[in-house]
Amino acid sequence: MKLDDYKARYQNLQRSLQAGFLNSTIAVEGFVLARANGVDELLKDIWQGFDMPAQISLVAVGGYGRSELHLYSDIDLLILIPNDSHQIHQEKISQFLTFLWDVGLEVGHATRDIKDCVRVIDDLSIVTNLLEARLIVGLERTFEQMKRVIKTSDWSSQSFFIEKQKEQRARHANFSNTAYNLEPNIKESPGGLRDIQTVAWVAKWYFSVNTLFELVETKYLSNDEYELLKTSQLFLWRVRFALHIIAKRREDRLAFQYQKQVADMLGYTDGDSMAVECFMKDYYQTVTKVARLNDILLQLLEDKVINTQYLNSQFRISYGYIHANHDQVFSQNPAAFIEVFLLIAKHNYIRGISAGTLRQMQDDLDLIDQNYYKKRNNNRLFIELLQQNQGVNKALKLMNRYGVLEHYIPAFGKIIGLMQYDLFHAFTVDQHTLFVIRNLRRFFISEFSHEFSLCSEISSHIKKPELLMLAGLFHDIAKGRGGDHAQLGMQDARIFCKSHQLNTADTNLVVSLVEKHLLMSVVAQKQDIDDPVVIKSFCDAVGSLEFLEYLYLLTVADIRATKDDLWNDWKDVLLRKLFRHAKQYLDSDTEILLSDSQRIEKSKQVLIEACIAQGFDMERVQQTLECLPKDYYLRYELDDMLWHLSLQLNSDPSSTIISSKISESNVVDIFVLCDDFKGLFFNLVSVLERVGLDIVDAKILTTKDDRAYNTLSILQDKSLEGLDLSQVISQALSDPKAKVTKLQSHYSHRYFDNKTHISLSEDKKWQLTKLEINTLDKIGVLSNIAYVLYEMNISLINARVSTMGERVEDVFFISDANHGPLNKLQQSSLKMALEERL
Repeated sequence: MKLDDYKARYQNLQRSLQAGFLNSTIAVEGFVLARANGVDELLKDIWQGFDMPAQISLVAVGGYGRSELHLYSDIDLLILIPNDSHQIHQEKISQFLTFLWDVGLEVGHATRDIKDCVRVIDDLSIVTNLLEARLIVGLERTFEQMKRVIKTSDWSSQSFFIEKQKEQRARHANFSNTAYNLEPNIKESPGGLRDIQTVAWVAKWYFSVNTLFELVETKYLSNDEYELLKTSQLFLWRVRFALHIIAKRREDRLAFQYQKQVADMLGYTDGDSMAVECFMKDYYQTVTKVARLNDILLQLLEDKVINTQYLNSQFRISYGYIHANHDQVFSQNPAAFIEVFLLIAKHNYIRGISAGTLRQMQDDLDLIDQNYYKKRNNNRLFIELLQQNQGVNKALKLMNRYGVLEHYIPAFGKIIGLMQYDLFHAFTVDQHTLFVIRNLRRFFISEFSHEFSLCSEISSHIKKPELLMLAGLFHDIAKGRGGDHAQLGMQDARIFCKSHQLNTADTNLVVSLVEKHLLMSVVAQKQDIDDPVVIKSFCDAVGSLEFLEYLYLLTVADIRATKDDLWNDWKDVLLRKLFRHAKQYLDSDTEILLSDSQRIEKSKQVLIEACIAQGFDMERVQQTLECLPKDYYLRYELDDMLWHLSLQLNSDPSSTIISSKISESNVVDIFVLCDDFKGLFFNLVSVLERVGLDIVDAKILTTKDDRAYNTLSILQDKSLEGLDLSQVISQALSDPKAKVTKLQSHYSHRYFDNKTHISLSEDKKWQLTKLEINTLDKIGVLSNIAYVLYEMNISLINARVSTMGERVEDVFFISDANHGPLNKLQQSSLKMALEERL
């Protein structure tokens, strides 16, 4: 048969499998086996066509060895040759393998003799591959000899298990030990196909069986567990097969770009929730079940108990795991469902819950019914768990993993596996919540005090940390229900607190924290926190210093748990500054309530005294200050004003000044003083964007002699290394003809809501217009906004740029050509121009 015939045959096989799957995705097991069988027959015919020597054997290994081939899975082959015959057969084998690639088969291969197998058998991946080897064509005698190499090697059931366990832990660590990433790897992530295979590998080695079903006969698997593994595997197979069809290649990452198509292909439809959200929730719940069962089954293969410690009449610790002392512990005393996790928190050396106890727990979970949380002893145990000085995060994670948390708090069950189809959140809601708890707990542990010193300082005098943990547990509990999740969540929190007999003050604290958990983040990132009116309004909502401290800790923990790259030094400084101003107001409301004119006068006086102390030329200082607008003293700190003056006193009065420094906020402040001209801000923003810098704040004002003070704050970045900012900006100012940057979206943005939301309102205090823009974080977005303002002759007075995941929420204070707020017609024209540009 000619090459083209083999190509056509293989392509027909692929087409028939794809068509069959699209017609009946539920029959995926048959298609996975059919591809392996089809490839078997193809390889046998090609092998025979090449007239390969009889002493050479062709062996399937890995997934192909298990007869599990998805549409574009690699075909892993081992070619077994007689000892010391590599050179003899090299050319023939090379021609065979080249032909396979020409046919279109993606082959992974190794050529070994028995001596080679002995030499490499210490490699875990190789011994795993050989464990699943299957002879396609060749000598049975040589194949069996190769299999004996495994059994006569230094590998034992114990060493193989330990290494596989290490391998799994390392693999899980690569995915942050969570199955709840929003773009999961269905093969390698916790709870994925590899977890099922790991169970099969170690069990097959220990029990010397070939199939999962044989493990039921050994009593290693119960019938229910076998059905769960099988059902989960088939679900993940359907997802993987669909992924291969959509990607038209081997693909295991369930990326955003594929999720909707996979959901459609598997028959999900839009209803109360989007089809993709229903599909992904099924996925997360499936991998959670696999992860639970993986824990149980791997523990059953742990070595014999080497140490036992009886904790009480119900539980003991054996070999690092907590065990129930008899098989009726949960049925006779349902409070044990909470007690076991309390014991785990108290004894931080406990590795987990024993497999037998987990089985017993899973069998009796229905005992946690609607009346369970009403019983005082259960309430007491749960609150006591939250009060522990250690192990709280670990205990709650395990409660969630094994289904107890969702039974104890039914509202929590509604957010398990709940994804938010956006670019802001990196984790499912339940996983985000547990990360918040983890972050909160770290504030109370001395070894982590270097991470967030202010949080650690505040936490040292928090009287009831358990109230903070409850607020963290409930802050997002109403996500996905529609409506304001903070308002709905506070109702759930109030019911819970009352049922657990918390006093009125504690209940109100938890409820208010849930209700206002976004308040501090919004005020810090979107409002002028140097404005006493803003601080007073914020403090009126906060009410007390105690609540402020709780809210600050919750806010930091929440933002840090949303997405790895969402937290930065700028957000840290804004929140610290808001906390400091609010604390000052709540401690003593005298100074902060000074009028603007009083604050200006005081700031100016302090500046003059500092200038005298530093020996500045006071005649030049007075000349400079006389030209400054009054709001200069309200918008800059003393250190910044001294910095500006020192630069001006060392320069010609009419020269352009460009300087930068790392501020107290740990961002780079770029100060540009030059003659004002139309489009100045647009030029500055454009040049900074072109060199890849992220602007987070901007202050712009014009003096009485038409000099422009521009301060742009940028995040510290590797792009700054070796970059002469002064030269780059100077060149831009010398030729002020900046070109507007073409907006560039990230590839994944196309799958999400990419609408731009624009609102305008009047700031009556400053007689300015407040412009708020919420849009995708595209490359060039800020320069395009600046370009529109420039084209419409609108002056920018102040700007605050906040990145929320992969969206930006920018706030600008602007004025018209007459330095007043925009009228309705101007607002409408501006909004239309921005929408068109963005």
